Amino acid sequence: MRRWQRVLAVVVVATVVFVLEGWLASAQAVSPPLFKQCTYTRTGTPAAVRPPYSLTPTIGVVKVTVKTTRGPVELRLDRANAPCAVHSLGHLALGGFYRDASCGRLTPVLLECGPAEAGFRFRAELSGREKYPRGTVAMVPAAGQNAARFFVVYRDAALPPQYTVIGRVVAGLGVVDKVAAGGTGDGGTPRTPVTITGVQVG
Repeated sequence: MRRWQRVLAVVVVATVVFVLEGWLASAQAVSPPLFKQCTYTRTGTPAAVRPPYSLTPTIGVVKVTVKTTRGPVELRLDRANAPCAVHSLGHLALGGFYRDASCGRLTPVLLECGPAEAGFRFRAELSGREKYPRGTVAMVPAAGQNAARFFVVYRDAALPPQYTVIGRVVAGLGVVDKVAAGGTGDGGTPRTPVTITGVQVG
């Protein structure tokens, strides 16, 4: 190879490296970033499903259909608002974690579903400006962190902003209304029992 060809090759490689470094720097400066590093800490409780991978996207939505003994409830989960919580719920659902779980607690404004523990917890994703109108889907915190249990708001709720909002019900909220209409028994258990038979993601 002639000398001028070697010099040209070096210049081309240096230019490509310079351009790539600039592109990477600008990509990392995007607000919000395209990915988030989540920390899922094991609790010591035997886990039916291993914790999810820590890296998760922060953009896009996840469509989830919760199939119950009273009918399906379709959810639209927003990664931008709570990427770690959405990632965890989708991961647990795909692992069959919610199958045969009950929606075992009913209040005047919401219905809680799923087991309380998954064998790991992660930090709540809160802005302090959370609102909980009818149709909101949010996480039930445990010791200030999120685990596996979630709830659906069926009546506008003036709750304190301490529950991570993960999305909304887009179809099937009438299923929750029917359960709520049955009232509660001992310990806030719905008199109209409802069990999750499966969760479809996507």
